[in-house]
Amino acid sequence: MQYKDFHGIYADSPHGKEGLYNPERGFRLEVALDVANKNYLWDAKNYPDITSYLEEQSALYATDSVSLVQTYFYLTDLVGEKISPENFQTMAIFFEKLRELGKKAVLRFAYETAFMGRAPKGPTKEDILRHAEQLKPFLEANRDVIQVVQAGMIGAWGEWHSSVHGLEQSDETKREILEAILQMTPEGRYVQVRVPTYKNLLAADSGKYRHISFHDDFIVIQPHPWDGEMSEGTPAFEQIVRESPFLPVDGELPWGTWSVNQDPDNPGKGWLIDGPQTARRLFLQHYTSLSAIHNYKEKGVSDKYSMMQWKKTPISKDFLTKNKMPISDGYFENQDGSAAERNAFDYIRDHLGYRIELQELSCPKRWKAGKENPIELTLINRGFSTLFNDHEVHFVLIDETGKVAKILPTSTRVNDWQPYAPGDSTCTPLLHRIQATWALPPDMKPGTYRLGLWIPDGSMRLNMNPRFAIRCANGNVDWWISKDGKFGVNILTTVEI
Repeated sequence: MQYKDFHGIYADSPHGKEGLYNPERGFRLEVALDVANKNYLWDAKNYPDITSYLEEQSALYATDSVSLVQTYFYLTDLVGEKISPENFQTMAIFFEKLRELGKKAVLRFAYETAFMGRAPKGPTKEDILRHAEQLKPFLEANRDVIQVVQAGMIGAWGEWHSSVHGLEQSDETKREILEAILQMTPEGRYVQVRVPTYKNLLAADSGKYRHISFHDDFIVIQPHPWDGEMSEGTPAFEQIVRESPFLPVDGELPWGTWSVNQDPDNPGKGWLIDGPQTARRLFLQHYTSLSAIHNYKEKGVSDKYSMMQWKKTPISKDFLTKNKMPISDGYFENQDGSAAERNAFDYIRDHLGYRIELQELSCPKRWKAGKENPIELTLINRGFSTLFNDHEVHFVLIDETGKVAKILPTSTRVNDWQPYAPGDSTCTPLLHRIQATWALPPDMKPGTYRLGLWIPDGSMRLNMNPRFAIRCANGNVDWWISKDGKFGVNILTTVEI
């Protein structure tokens, strides 16, 4: 038998201070599309098509390891109409561009582009129910590129307030629309609501209730009249803490142009949002994703907004230990063992969602063809949350020509890779095991093989795309992609057959 220990990524490892790109986690972009008019909603003059704004934003945030896009499909001009085949084709073009770029959608449908009665028109309940029924088969056909569905539809920007027809004023109407959104959402995908109050419209012991998560569109840390009564210590805050271990959670800061330059409720007293305390909140509520466009690179300003300041704000090992937050192996060290400083921005970027850190491998050094060969691999999830949606876990053998010779599927469920046991007040990291016995065929060609861990997307469409495969956070694990641009394998060791 051979045993191999793995270590984390040191600060001065190659790319040690860059983000580790992984699917369905981390920072996200935001793109709003006018479905009927086939353009970027907020600047149709400069982006008179479906994909150019997305491509520009993907390039702007390329160094921030962004694998998600909050995708608004505005159905404004479809009020009173059915969604046409041409409309569906417009949305399909955007989804296909996401696949090409290696990203998935945090999906929201909306109609109204202004609030406080300023929107020129809005949907009736009947419009929303009709469109939700139409959307169901389309979303199911594109479930591979959908991370989660946000319960939009109602009111300004789909935030469930200030709708033209006052839909948010009736609990029964909100419940009916929420149930329609759940019904249209692809099987296995969660629905996120703006505040727990909306989730609580449903019976807590129902399957529908268990498929609803949260997105906080106003993370400011300090209590504020606009925070949806979700600041720390409130019942809503505690509900998210309690339920979030099993749910994908998303959020965003307010716009920096608003919070830094001018808070309408405190004229001349704008504020920066605290980085370490934001990290603590994202940890407590198991955040999977956070907007990268709010309070960061707005208006091309280089250093004015909160997230830019986070890059200058140290986050210490002592702070993380005191708050029982995850500390990746070697994260505060250089390769020679000397101390390394980390900042709040990098820590949040690196720990949103999952962060899979391999621990130890045991397997035969010399494998026997025609015999059973045992493998055990342990790992710790150093991220804020577990994994969601469909991901397979395989061991692979790569031959000396660079070809995948054999694939061994396992029964491992990545959705069980919790950072720590839910409810554990000590937040002690859990050790997870992948165990398998590999019976190689008797005619397996002798030679030296690389043994790898391959965690691809579970969908047929994205299965072989390395942009959707999971990369482990280890400094002594190479990342391998085949010559034809497929797979995406974590190389563990070499074995002889």
